[in-house]
Amino acid sequence: MSEAIPRAVLTEALREKINGRRVLAAVFCTFRFEPGFFEQEVLPVLFDVQLHQVPAIRRLQLEEALRPLSGKVAVYYDPRAVVEGDRGPAALDVRRIPVRPRTGYFHPKNVFVLVADASTKERTLVMFTASANLTQAGWWENVECAHIEEIRAGGRSRLREGLLGFLDHLRTLSRHVGEHGPLDEIRRFVRGLQPVAHRSGSGVLHPHFLANGRRGATALVDFLDDVAGAGLRGANLEIVSPYLDDVDASGPLAELVERFQPARWRVLLPEDRASARCRESLYDWVQAQGGEWGRLPGQLTSGGERGATQRAVHAKVYRFFSTDREVLFVGSLNLTRAAHQSSGNVETGVLVEGQAGRRRRRFWLDAVEDRPLFLPDGGEDDSAEADFVPLAVRYDWGSERAEVLWDGPGTSPEVVAYDHGVPIFSVAGLEPGTWTRLPGRQAQALRARLRSSSFLTARVGDRRGVVLVLETGMAYRPSLLLDLSPAEILRYWSLLTAEQRMAYLAERGERVADLSGADHPTVYPVRGTPADSIFDRFAGMFHGFASLARAVRDALEDDSLAEARFRVFGAKHDSLPVLVERVTRDEDGDLVDRYLIVLCAQQLADALRRDWPDFWAGERSGAARLTAALAVRARLRAQLLARNDEEMSRFLDWYEARFLRESQDVPA
Repeated sequence: MSEAIPRAVLTEALREKINGRRVLAAVFCTFRFEPGFFEQEVLPVLFDVQLHQVPAIRRLQLEEALRPLSGKVAVYYDPRAVVEGDRGPAALDVRRIPVRPRTGYFHPKNVFVLVADASTKERTLVMFTASANLTQAGWWENVECAHIEEIRAGGRSRLREGLLGFLDHLRTLSRHVGEHGPLDEIRRFVRGLQPVAHRSGSGVLHPHFLANGRRGATALVDFLDDVAGAGLRGANLEIVSPYLDDVDASGPLAELVERFQPARWRVLLPEDRASARCRESLYDWVQAQGGEWGRLPGQLTSGGERGATQRAVHAKVYRFFSTDREVLFVGSLNLTRAAHQSSGNVETGVLVEGQAGRRRRRFWLDAVEDRPLFLPDGGEDDSAEADFVPLAVRYDWGSERAEVLWDGPGTSPEVVAYDHGVPIFSVAGLEPGTWTRLPGRQAQALRARLRSSSFLTARVGDRRGVVLVLETGMAYRPSLLLDLSPAEILRYWSLLTAEQRMAYLAERGERVADLSGADHPTVYPVRGTPADSIFDRFAGMFHGFASLARAVRDALEDDSLAEARFRVFGAKHDSLPVLVERVTRDEDGDLVDRYLIVLCAQQLADALRRDWPDFWAGERSGAARLTAALAVRARLRAQLLARNDEEMSRFLDWYEARFLRESQDVPA
């Protein structure tokens, strides 16, 4: 690294590393979590597709893009720090898993993305260690820091042991939730790496990963000393941390200075509206110990336009540098006792060596010359738990099962969950750590609520808190925006590429009324019919079903069960049961067309039941729904017979037998 502070946009840096490769699984870790912003602005980084600028249409396109990754994207967050924000609720197929350590806060900021090259199929883990929460402030507004590593499958990495320790601990912390598919896939990848015994190679420090907040973990000062102690002693030390302990003398800072004896050391002065956000006695103590206070250059914290609010500094960097070397620790650790001790907060960071450079290195922070005014210090975790109610809620769209879990001490008091003052359900006497099923009526009320929002308000006495519902079985969640006609569904099936499908969704979405300010999922019907009438008649029907059959078989042969599940059993705008149900309701549609569509659906269902029995048997609720929908064929046949003579009955007997007997000829 040079003397200049490196800069990049977080989303663009991550997108560049993924580089259009196919995403297999992704795990995000954060303290504060703003689900609406995450889905709208961070999640798109995983996909190499062009998305619409209208939030509602963008969500619809992301719903489509996420199908191959169903159950393979998860966010682990501290439930005491949920941010509702102004981007609407969560609505997409992402596992939202609360993590509440007993010794502190769940405070890491990581992204783990497992990708595969399209041509070589080689798998790579893109590992993103940062200071930024999954919020608008974290990814768009604050001054943050991040380090990105790529690790190839089966390769050698010094990061292996630290990563495994963190991933295993993460699973233990969230053991009450059984939805860990992406985490387990990434753990298997990391286990397949080859360990590296040496701390450095060719005179350069290997990257090292620290995760604390658990028994047997290492405090930061000991970690630094163990990995690179001799090379850090006597170097200059620079610390960027937006939060300090509200104390007269900083224990973690004193330990760092005593252990490494820096030639000079400088610490970021936390500021708010030009006033120092720390104790005045702590300010004096740092200077008395021989240290300096600093602030980042104005061009880095400027809000842009004149008079704009300064950008908040949220980065966490511990930088050791000398004339010929630079070592940095980047991650989530503030300069606080809870972050630095081995069993406080759950934190993560990575130690890396900067590139050798010819230019003379100097402090990134400018020295503070004038004594500031002082404000009471406010920690990052302030108010995180003030409105918290330790209730977890999950809903499975496939089984329509709703469950609650009390994550507090002892048996739960009465907890009322409601939406805008309207009660959804109430529970009492819950045993801690045990999922309890909600009765049918309350489960139905929760289901109705989830159509518009994943947030609930939980109340215990006078205490209220936000609860983010964990949703599973998302193939069976009704589509976000569109209710396509049968002809439009057949046309959609016939589209060959992801780009064509995205454009089709955008076009149909733009025809929906009241989209100008839409920022939340709403179900609207699409008006009008496609201009090309071939998709209203027989050729269009057969072509659409042939395309669907080919896509489903390709997905099953590629072991992409989630993709096949969405298409054959799901409740989305283009799922097979939805088409049949639309045909059933379309009393004004042509009777022959409706009958043929259902007959084609029956033919495809029979072929899949015969050729892929395990897939069919593994989706009991979906198969039952499709079978029930297909029963309408008898009614449509009866209507045809009522409008024709006896010859029609003999013809249909012959035609149905031949049509369904030849289901093995469905194009694949």
